[in-house]
Amino acid sequence: MFSFSHYLEDFSHLIFPLSCPGCNVALDSEDEVICTACMNDLPLTKYWKRMDNPVEKLFWGKIKIERASSMAFFKKGNKVQKLMHELKYNGAEEVGYILGNRFGECLSDSDLSNVDVIAPVPLHHSKLKKRGYNQCDSIVEGLAEVMQKPVVHQAVRRLKYNESQTRKGVYDRWLNVRELFRVETPECFQHQHVLLVDDVVTTGSTLEACAGAILSVPGAKVSIAALASPAPY
Repeated sequence: MFSFSHYLEDFSHLIFPLSCPGCNVALDSEDEVICTACMNDLPLTKYWKRMDNPVEKLFWGKIKIERASSMAFFKKGNKVQKLMHELKYNGAEEVGYILGNRFGECLSDSDLSNVDVIAPVPLHHSKLKKRGYNQCDSIVEGLAEVMQKPVVHQAVRRLKYNESQTRKGVYDRWLNVRELFRVETPECFQHQHVLLVDDVVTTGSTLEACAGAILSVPGAKVSIAALASPAPY
């Protein structure tokens, strides 16, 4: 059926064409935020199919994690890094939602689907106020829609505004995130298997600290999911 609103949307795209944040190519009318070519060409890690994968190994000897996986590899200048930049710094929350949907499809065919609830890594309130949103929230909503799991927001509080981790060594990163999180509503996690979600995992120090806070709740178990991790080459 002809839709006048659809006509207006198509007309507006002709005047102000939208571009894919991964490749900057103009989107076709059937594309949704990210072009089909970029979605089909994501460098998937397939870590969700592998026990003892490189993301899981980040936590060995540090904290008990049930399973851990990232979805795609990022490296300087590739489309995944561009998508993560748009999500984190340019307000493109729809990017997180769509990639969360894609990740949910991947995890639904793995034992990472055997979780009870999904929770994002929280931002400190001052960073949240400055940025206006937590980039992990849209990822979580995309995951939850596909995986059909409830989402727990604001059950964990970030206690301090930690400095950027980018230029720190492993030990300094660990020092920077000690006692960084506290569970405010432990009943949300009691005897629950929690899928803890972040946008990017590098050393895993922040996720380790957040998971540690959740694991202080009686009966809680934690698995970890991040949209991106560094390419191994």
